Amino acid sequence: MVGYNPEPISGKELSTSDQSEAGLASGIATRAIIQPLDVLKIRFQLQEEPIGGKRSGKYRGVIQSVRLITREEGVRAFWKGHIPAQGLSAVYGLVQFAAFEWFSKQITVNVGGLGKAGTDFIAGGIAGSLAMTAAMPLDVIRTRLVAQAQAAGGDADGTRPVAYRGTLHAMVKIARREGTIGFFRGWLPSVAQVAPYTGLQFWFYNAICTRLDDLTGQHDAKLNQFVSGASAGTLAKTVLYPLDMVRHRLQMNGFQRCSKFGSTSDYSRGMVRSVLHIVKMEGMLGLFKGLWPSQIKAAANSGFAFLFYEMFCDILRTRKEHQ
Repeated sequence: MVGYNPEPISGKELSTSDQSEAGLASGIATRAIIQPLDVLKIRFQLQEEPIGGKRSGKYRGVIQSVRLITREEGVRAFWKGHIPAQGLSAVYGLVQFAAFEWFSKQITVNVGGLGKAGTDFIAGGIAGSLAMTAAMPLDVIRTRLVAQAQAAGGDADGTRPVAYRGTLHAMVKIARREGTIGFFRGWLPSVAQVAPYTGLQFWFYNAICTRLDDLTGQHDAKLNQFVSGASAGTLAKTVLYPLDMVRHRLQMNGFQRCSKFGSTSDYSRGMVRSVLHIVKMEGMLGLFKGLWPSQIKAAANSGFAFLFYEMFCDILRTRKEHQ
């Protein structure tokens, strides 16, 4: 399990820098695996036209979208925005796990009375908010790189080139045209989503992991850790998915993507009005576009993130024992 243990194993305690190192490594390893799922999820979320039916938009399902993106943009398109996404995962993993470990200890020692579940939820919420704020600029750049076309000519009629040639170009262009605020588009729904999401994620993870350990009789089994992480990520993502979808729409403010992707509305009205606009124009199900690839991504992301974090922590403990 992760989080503060009031009775640590002597000689195996990890420092905050150790936990940061494990979180950093976990974020990098996990991102390399789940990036294609992230591309699919964002493409679905940004499509304002229906996913199914006679008026369906460009992307109508996971398999159809995989084939379409591969044919139009090549396999490399599934790693579009990978550099800022890798930076996002690295920063997020570092801050999230280190902050969670620190806050869970402070709450347990100085507050008490909340129980393991309460401590996990509060510490996770604070850690998620800090991690998202630190990684927000990279999240905006990643979203926009994934959103734009990379087919020859950019636009359907071949008259408009892609908006951003790469991570550095996107960073400079956003800074010049939109200022610092451009890197924090969608911050409010991001934090509103990630705080309870991370809290639920850590809560579910430790609860499920404890249960699986009891059922299997295998403490710290890697399979239990992966299953617990995957289950925690899926449950938390499903509950809070609409906020994740809305934040990606808000991150598109100030950016007009190619017409081949369909409509791009103005979401400068803010989070609440954007939610109402989506429901009015796309129906309640519009708030759950891309849920399936998002659930697959959440399961893989959370499962591997916790598994790798626990693995790297074990490696660091072993290294400390031999020093």
